[in-house]
Amino acid sequence: MILPKIALRNLNRQKRRSILLGSALSFGMFILVVVNGATGGLVSSFQKNFTDLVAGHVLFLQLEKDSDGKLVNVIKDDSALLEAIEKSGMKYESVSRRTRQSATVLYNGEAASRVVSGVLWDEERTLPASFDVIAGSADGMSGTDGIVISDLLAESLGLVPKKKVSYAERALLRRDVKARWRSENKAFDLEKAVTAEVERIEAERKEEQERQFPKIIGEELLLQFQTITGQQNVGAFRIAAVMRSQFDMSVFVDRGVLNDLMGMAPAEYTLFGLTLADYSNLDMKTLMLQQMLKDKYNLVPYAKIRGKAVESLLSDIKKEDFTGTKTVVTNLNNELASFTGIILGVQAGSFGLFLIIIAVVMVGLVNTFRIVVYERTKEIGTMRALGTQRNQVRNLFLLEASFLAVGGTLPGAVLGIATLKLVGLIKLDSFTELALFLDNGRIGSTVSVGLLVGSIVTVVAFTLLAAMLPARKASRMLPAQALRTQF
Repeated sequence: MILPKIALRNLNRQKRRSILLGSALSFGMFILVVVNGATGGLVSSFQKNFTDLVAGHVLFLQLEKDSDGKLVNVIKDDSALLEAIEKSGMKYESVSRRTRQSATVLYNGEAASRVVSGVLWDEERTLPASFDVIAGSADGMSGTDGIVISDLLAESLGLVPKKKVSYAERALLRRDVKARWRSENKAFDLEKAVTAEVERIEAERKEEQERQFPKIIGEELLLQFQTITGQQNVGAFRIAAVMRSQFDMSVFVDRGVLNDLMGMAPAEYTLFGLTLADYSNLDMKTLMLQQMLKDKYNLVPYAKIRGKAVESLLSDIKKEDFTGTKTVVTNLNNELASFTGIILGVQAGSFGLFLIIIAVVMVGLVNTFRIVVYERTKEIGTMRALGTQRNQVRNLFLLEASFLAVGGTLPGAVLGIATLKLVGLIKLDSFTELALFLDNGRIGSTVSVGLLVGSIVTVVAFTLLAAMLPARKASRMLPAQALRTQF
């Protein structure tokens, strides 16, 4: 127990040196935690939001190609798939059978492109409750011509006034404020005055939006899209509900009504989505389903699916020379492959930077402990003369290195986690283009305990390695020779 006390005392004797080395280690750990925590949070938020968008973690599609080479995306029989899911023992939260099609939403001369999702409302009973409805109701839409749209789509179509002040409007405000204050011969802070005016206008517009949303319930919208056979068609829908949305990519209608317009049978649909209770090891679970379904369907090999989004898959399959039906079992990882690849690259880069910082600190540690051994030569000689064993001298220096490593990395980790939590309190509602990467308008964070522990162990190991040679040199000193040393 006396060696740890001596090690702590020695570090305290060299406060300035210890603080400098510890700060370098702390900075490296801070960078690692912040970058990996933030990117992990972005991935987690993106997965959650994209799951809501595509209706599941595991996706199932069937593609038919006739003798004319026309590719049709339609699922007619999913009984074998449902049987395989039950036999697999995978726990899931919900099943979605949706008809999805790209469409142009039209209203009063305005147009906007969206994905129209035909929902079987009686099956997805919890879906309406997941909408943040601000006007109307998403209940009782089964069999009706109702449509659920987002507040952002309502803005785009001119159903309600736009809330954000555009760059052009801001430029005009700047010109008017500048001219008015100059005419009154007043000193002013132009940017501050314009920002205040923009905030006032946006607050007024937001209040006006809230008043207008209930008034647009029942308004008729037109959806223009292709039928299952590639023909153009138009359907009329009435707004049943407006929801507040972080991202504006889909509108929701009844599947039966949409199927009728697309020339599909009522029981047919285009996308099966399985939302799992635990979506870790998605690739393994997808491969397990493929193995169970290989005798039931003509499956596209998973090697051809891995890393490809559905649209890319459809394009590849369309070029293949085949007739009949092909079945695709894919997952969210493949849909997000390009994005997660970028994130993994950022995480690898941050870990590389962390290792560079550690390497630089190691050089400093080696030199520092050499100087320390030199400065303490007489002290080491005295300890050896009083009976201290060689391994105890060596362990003393290694303990100092361990305390320095832990004392440097822990504050960096704590500061990094605290920074992520503080950043997570900031609302970023105005950055709608980032909505898919946000968790309820905030930057989420996912700090891996394994990464933290592994990083601390890495730092301690590198620090011990840096201190090993000077520590061994100190332990091999002869007491008489050390005591005779003159500085």
